[in-house]
Amino acid sequence: KNATEEMCARWHQLGAFYPLSRNHNVRDGIDQDPGVWEGGRVAKVAKHALQLKYRLLPFLYTLFYKHSQTGSTVARPMWHEFPTDHSTHGIDTQFLWGAGLLISPVIEPGKTEREIYLPTGAVWYDYYTALAVTSGIVTVASDLDAEVPQIPLHFRGGNVIPFQDPGLTTAESRKNPMHLLVFLGAEGES
Repeated sequence: KNATEEMCARWHQLGAFYPLSRNHNVRDGIDQDPGVWEGGRVAKVAKHALQLKYRLLPFLYTLFYKHSQTGSTVARPMWHEFPTDHSTHGIDTQFLWGAGLLISPVIEPGKTEREIYLPTGAVWYDYYTALAVTSGIVTVASDLDAEVPQIPLHFRGGNVIPFQDPGLTTAESRKNPMHLLVFLGAEGES
């Protein structure tokens, strides 16, 4: 089945947060390259999503290093971090990078909002504002036509997240200053 423009954009938002992202297609399907869609909507969404990933590459590389040393997971389901919270057991449209970043993309056609679950056993911070948000079931938005099409992302308190401004290549990115985001947990720890 051919992708629609909207769903191609949504899958780019999701795929950017797979540790190894790549767009797949069927043999006789229409091209899904972001640049082939008229108006540039998919290209803009894909570019923004990939810039987010590149900004967070130091965090992602840290997770891969930890994986190589200890076998810990890089991308993980929510129940992996919250095994006693039964509300997380059936969630398959949200996932974490390590213990510190929750990714909750909108992936249903025709939707610009969705309900997500932020486990109550943690403090959560909005990616875009760095402000603490209420845990539990919350509604988040993702408008593909916004000037900056956002993907619902939340940092978990108690984590230090390395990041840097993205360059056009990873070699260029490494020349940019490194920054640390510190998100305090419920006890003031990170």
